[in-house]
Amino acid sequence: MAIQCSGEVCALEVQIVQKHAFNAIGGKWTGTFEQAARGEIRKFFHAFKQKMGKIRHVLHPDVIIGLSYHTDEDGVFSFYLVQEVAYIEAVPEGMTSLTVPAYTFAAAKYKGSAVQEAYADLYKWIKQNGYTVYQGQLEHREDYPASYQPLSDEPNLTIHIPLYVE
Repeated sequence: MAIQCSGEVCALEVQIVQKHAFNAIGGKWTGTFEQAARGEIRKFFHAFKQKMGKIRHVLHPDVIIGLSYHTDEDGVFSFYLVQEVAYIEAVPEGMTSLTVPAYTFAAAKYKGSAVQEAYADLYKWIKQNGYTVYQGQLEHREDYPASYQPLSDEPNLTIHIPLYVE
């Protein structure tokens, strides 16, 4: 199913996908949406890429996973950049480990500068197609190619929004 992004043509192809539970190791950034909009996550992403070679037992070295967790009452949210690992052992200094449960997602690949518009259109697609966003702690998942250079490349990711499924 294709939808158009506001302000630019991106023709998102939306799929409903299931992702299994997994173990991950990576870095955590905490801040506000304003800080994220000023580029702090891009800087965090760049720093993570410099250290990700220290993660052991990586299952998919060609993918970096971004996980955004709920905001608190002050508008602060947590964003993790991780790699899926076979098992958690010897977490590198300055990194953290986590286990992510299985989810069903509405997912769409996107490349372009209008990421927020792509998100808005994906949320609109979810509502228009009778799905319900899962209101758990995980707000969304983003899969990036490991080759992505956050300080110079145009955003290139697959957006995943968790769905409530009976």
